[in-house]
Amino acid sequence: MVSTVFGDYGSSIIAFAIFGLLHPTGAQEPFKQALAGWTNLFFVEHFWRLIYCGLSYWALYYGIASLHWARNIEYDVWLIAYPDWLWQTIIVLHLASIAFLYAAFLQSDYLEFLGFKQAYRGLLKVFGKTPSLPDIKLFGTHRLEVTGVYGWVRHPMLAAGLLFLLTSGPSLNNIVYTAMYATYMIIGGYYEERRMIRIFDDDYRRYQHRVGAFFPIIWRRRAT
Repeated sequence: MVSTVFGDYGSSIIAFAIFGLLHPTGAQEPFKQALAGWTNLFFVEHFWRLIYCGLSYWALYYGIASLHWARNIEYDVWLIAYPDWLWQTIIVLHLASIAFLYAAFLQSDYLEFLGFKQAYRGLLKVFGKTPSLPDIKLFGTHRLEVTGVYGWVRHPMLAAGLLFLLTSGPSLNNIVYTAMYATYMIIGGYYEERRMIRIFDDDYRRYQHRVGAFFPIIWRRRAT
């Protein structure tokens, strides 16, 4: 088993490790400040988010996916035969993970989250037009979301992604990928937490105490 993981999945593990290093770095202020020095602040504020999301999507769903699944098709066979009642429960949880991810995506304003709003405003300014909307208060930079799905967990997108993988087919491919994702989720979440504390200070510390990172803290919600 160990030789299989490191032999057949070595390239995807290395690729995911590189992704796990570069992806959080690209969202951090020190990197964006350095990038602004190489380019300019206008580019970073208006176009970097869209480029960052596009590169992340390509790296995760084309680069790593091709190394992980396309090269190991023989390991897509399910290792466990679920009984009907368990399979039905897993399907419900799988659909719930999709709904939870979609809710978090909507609440964070997906056009802003992906960088389309920033790029649109930037293009308007490039062509000498004044945006009709006021300046955007960016999610996670100028405003802290603590209600809705963010009132249940601090990182709902990461938590929903883990639930999605855990309730997917129990193949060796998925088990190894889930382990890589969980490792990234913990490390990436740690650096994101540090970033949020730098930005929001005590407001975020109080939020940390009240709301769990990846799993709801029911007793604290009741106390609050």
